[in-house]
Amino acid sequence: MRSKSPPVAATDSPDASNLIADIAAGKVSLFDFIRSVPDGDYRAHVEMMRTFGAISSDLGALKAFLQELQEKIAEHENDGSDSEEIEKQLLRKDGQRRFEKLMVQRDTAFGGRPSLLSGNDFETCLAQYKTLLAHVEGSWASAAQEFKMGNFPIATFLAILVIEEIGKLGRLPQDLVSYDRPRTVTKDDVVERDHRRKHFIGVMSGALINSRLDRILGKDVVKKLLHEAESDEFEKTRQACLYIDIKDGIPLTPADQISEQRARTLVIFAGELMAEVLGHFPWEFERMLDLVMTFEEEIGIPPKKVARR
Repeated sequence: MRSKSPPVAATDSPDASNLIADIAAGKVSLFDFIRSVPDGDYRAHVEMMRTFGAISSDLGALKAFLQELQEKIAEHENDGSDSEEIEKQLLRKDGQRRFEKLMVQRDTAFGGRPSLLSGNDFETCLAQYKTLLAHVEGSWASAAQEFKMGNFPIATFLAILVIEEIGKLGRLPQDLVSYDRPRTVTKDDVVERDHRRKHFIGVMSGALINSRLDRILGKDVVKKLLHEAESDEFEKTRQACLYIDIKDGIPLTPADQISEQRARTLVIFAGELMAEVLGHFPWEFERMLDLVMTFEEEIGIPPKKVARR
């Protein structure tokens, strides 16, 4: 159960100076403040994130937060946490280089472009936000259903589509937080159109540090998928899902080119990325992950491997 104090009402005030002063003085734990926001309340979470931004700009509050953060890190190190495993994951996956590249690609895809949300108030923007998430969740659910029906090329195509949409919508939480900020008017496209860039952003945002993926798909499989996202392999697979091809003089249908194993891997991969990247609010993450876990168990992955840890 989440802590009941300090009161969430603090986030509703446009002036967070009292809260900032209390955090700087050590009277209020920033972690407790974050945990106090009730599940399911989008506005409260958005206001909390906006307040967090104000707190981060105050030197005294920032120092108090960093001290608290260091204490939390020390606690986890003492109880044998997985900080060393995270470092190993990044090293094994060429994580530092890919993370730096991810920042550049995100800036190229999102920088200077107007918000994906066009509402004039919070409620309208939230409705648009939910509609966009529902589209991605529905696409993944269709991929899972097509897989269970044995339509492996279509399942794979939809899974790659979900990965592309994840890459496109990675900025969505920030757009919701900035719902009342002035919007830039531009003739440029609002959304990223480059398939390869969307593949890269979607995959790297959720797979560079993800022990669940390593456990469920296997470290070597995830490593291969990271490589594919950085090349044009996902685009080649997407094309193979839809079109007849000729190889070595032999005609091949999508069913000839897309195996059950390939479809299985990509549907799982897309679902896990969806929860990790687009499940920005805690209840969204839980909802998405529950759907993915149900599918994983339905297709034969042992419950012990699927279960949260």
